[in-house]
Amino acid sequence: MGYVRYTDLRGFVNELGEAGELQPVRAQVDWNLEVGALTRLICERRQPAPLFENIKDYPSYRMAGVLLGPGRPLHARLAMALGVDKETLPLELIEIVRQRLRAPKEPVKVERNEAPCKEVILQGDDANLLSLPCPWIKEIDGGRYVGTWDIVVIKDPETGWVNWGTYRCMVKDEQSFAVLLIPAEQHGGGILRKYQAMGKPMPIALVIGADPLSHLGAIAPLDHGMSEVAAAGGLRGEGVRLVRCETSDLEVPADAEIVIEAEIVPGEVTEEGPFGEYTGHRAHHGLSPLARVKCITHRQNPIFTMANMGKPWDDWAVPASILVSAVAKNRLEDHGIRIKACYGHAPVTTLVVSVNPRPGLTKKILSILMSGERLFLAGTGIVFVDEDVDVTNLEDVWWAITTRMHPDRFEVLRDLPANPLIPYLTPEDRQRHVTSQWVMEATFPADWDATYREAHTVVADFAHAWSEKVQRQVLDRWTEYGYGEIEDDSMTR
Repeated sequence: MGYVRYTDLRGFVNELGEAGELQPVRAQVDWNLEVGALTRLICERRQPAPLFENIKDYPSYRMAGVLLGPGRPLHARLAMALGVDKETLPLELIEIVRQRLRAPKEPVKVERNEAPCKEVILQGDDANLLSLPCPWIKEIDGGRYVGTWDIVVIKDPETGWVNWGTYRCMVKDEQSFAVLLIPAEQHGGGILRKYQAMGKPMPIALVIGADPLSHLGAIAPLDHGMSEVAAAGGLRGEGVRLVRCETSDLEVPADAEIVIEAEIVPGEVTEEGPFGEYTGHRAHHGLSPLARVKCITHRQNPIFTMANMGKPWDDWAVPASILVSAVAKNRLEDHGIRIKACYGHAPVTTLVVSVNPRPGLTKKILSILMSGERLFLAGTGIVFVDEDVDVTNLEDVWWAITTRMHPDRFEVLRDLPANPLIPYLTPEDRQRHVTSQWVMEATFPADWDATYREAHTVVADFAHAWSEKVQRQVLDRWTEYGYGEIEDDSMTR
């Protein structure tokens, strides 16, 4: 299980280029809608990530989009970010991430003169957001966004715990931006409430273009108090290099491309959105905290990074499918529950769990996944399937649902915290900040006897309905029958 060779975003970009997973775009592109439309089409056609080298009005900047977005196979660029072969299958990636998250590495502090992100330091009026190529991504969006593929660094004023999260940030003017720090269940929103209760401004740092594993640490669904920066270190096999900000005691990745230092003043809010979100729908929120820029630092000729959220796939859905699955399986394992596999399907996580059914098992799993403040049913719901079902294959999962789930084994869980970005919420849900989720038990009941199972549940596919001898005979003569080589269906996973 190899670790990465690169140390920063630029090293990763070079590796993508060598592997054919990056497309340099030398033709001039407009930050206003054109770059957004192109990156969305790239996502939908699962093409190599673009590196824009000629951005209108911004000759000294480059822009990289959908760096961990969908490839062929789906998780190719994510696998490369983890330092493994890009053909590695999803369930293998989940196991790699699970083990690395169990071996966190503390960050390494470096001095200012050792930090590339300090090569240029802009303060006062020079710290101008519009000097950055912040894209207006979709025509249905409400404006330009400086933070889409970002890390927002915030420190808890009571405990000193530092949270890394990925929150969307909308440009308001030259020196202010709105930050989506809701729903309240998000760590950032909870920390902000503490500052507001104290009547103190909250320092934040908006990091753009860190190494990809730092970004993965920021989107990992870890519990409160767990260190995302140490998780990022575990993913890469060594601690992330951190340097202190210029205007606060926050620490940021020293090798990042751009760092925007700001503060949120209690009571200052502004309109944020709408924005085409990871649900594949436009999401309008309303009033959000206003962050006032104090300082911008960046590398020479920096690379601005952007995500393009939308109807799957995008560079949230691809890594989240692995991260959510790894963290959920670790949580179950920590509570003594061993399962064969689980997989979070995008866009709004539907978790599929393969189990060997026994009385009370699914209820216990539900209780564990819904404990604490990280609810793994904060998406649409959960599906339990038998161990012979491929949890990563929606066709296989749907087959199990339609043939193994008795209608009486469908359950609705009510009055759960609502994610306001989900489009199916009713007006009443949004007002009450609650919603419902479902549970499907698409497994054969554990109390069925062997005779009944043998009569009614033997699987009728190539692997189960013929002996190994007949299977081998057909496979060996496949090309003789006039067919081409058997294709690897992992390309679609």
